[in-house]
Amino acid sequence: MELDTLRRRTEWHRVANERRYEAPADPWRLVHVDPTRVDRWNNEVRLNWGVGRVQGGDWDADEHCHPIAETAGYRGLVQRFSEGRDWEETALYERAKSQFEDGRSPRGYEDIDTYRDERCAYLDDLYERIEREGYRPNRDATHDNPAAADNRYEDAYVHHLEPLVVVGRDGEIYWTEGFHRLGIARILGLDSISVQVLCRHVEWQQVRDELATTSQDDRPESLDGYTGHPDLADIGPGE
Repeated sequence: MELDTLRRRTEWHRVANERRYEAPADPWRLVHVDPTRVDRWNNEVRLNWGVGRVQGGDWDADEHCHPIAETAGYRGLVQRFSEGRDWEETALYERAKSQFEDGRSPRGYEDIDTYRDERCAYLDDLYERIEREGYRPNRDATHDNPAAADNRYEDAYVHHLEPLVVVGRDGEIYWTEGFHRLGIARILGLDSISVQVLCRHVEWQQVRDELATTSQDDRPESLDGYTGHPDLADIGPGE
């Protein structure tokens, strides 16, 4: 899918949200999240229908949310950058090798050697750059993966966005895209990185609406625990 198509679909949801809710979020607003406080990932919400959506259902149920620390991608980054292993000794590399042996083409690469020479080298460069310069949102920098020139997967629209998260009904933030940037940020101990919200659960949107439309004096105690939540920074006190 083209980035322009994603923008059109995002605009459709933006208009719909403004009609339905009291405190709709700007779908392109960056949310600043402490990567060390995001422990689980969720991929139940499809990416290609636009960002900033509001959706009900059980997509945020526990069975759909999995520990980031147990993924081969995160373990591989820890093994590479915290333990100093060669790429060939990491879970990330072993997963890719197994996928190639099964006849698949992880991330669009032709073989494991190309994956190592291009993808793994890019991750080395990304780690060193973030360590040296700090984390840069994609909107402030070009998408500088050299493989993107010849690899349609690496140049896909999602790689031109910020890392994507979804927000469950109780406000928990789950990662859904941009795992390598998240992993590197966690390993480096960064306090905050910029993300975009792919989807909010409708019950979380109701929390946003209630906070936006009630004064502090009238606000129920059940909302007190959300003070400082990164997805509420755009909501001022109710009148």
